[in-house]
Amino acid sequence: MIDVYPVGLLADLQRAWRAHVTKRPDLAPVARRHSRRNLRRQVARMLSNARRGRWHELKNTLNGHLAEPAPWPDGLKRCGSGWTRKRALRSLRRHLRRAGIEQGRAAAAERMKGRA
Repeated sequence: MIDVYPVGLLADLQRAWRAHVTKRPDLAPVARRHSRRNLRRQVARMLSNARRGRWHELKNTLNGHLAEPAPWPDGLKRCGSGWTRKRALRSLRRHLRRAGIEQGRAAAAERMKGRA
C-alpha cells in the first residue's frame, strides 16, 4: 500500500480551501482563522528561507505531494515527491527501481510464475 498526501504549501492551500467552503457554520470561523494563520506562517517562512539563501528548505516547502510505501522496504532511501499525486507516485516508482525493489503488477506476476 502506498500513502500519497499533500505537504508544505499545497497542504495549507487545501486546508484553507476546505475551511472556506465548509458547510458547518459553527466550525467555519475557527477553521478559517487557523487556515489563514497557517498560510501566513508558511509564506513568511518561505520568504525568510529565500532571503537567507536556504534554497533546500524553500524547495521542500514546494514539494506538493509525498508518496510513501506503508511498510517501508529495506534498501529504499527516499520517498517520492511531486507537485501532483501522479508525479509523486512516478517519483516513488523511480526510487524503488533504483533501489532494486520491484513493485506492482510485474513483480506480482514474476512471484506467481515462481510458485507454479
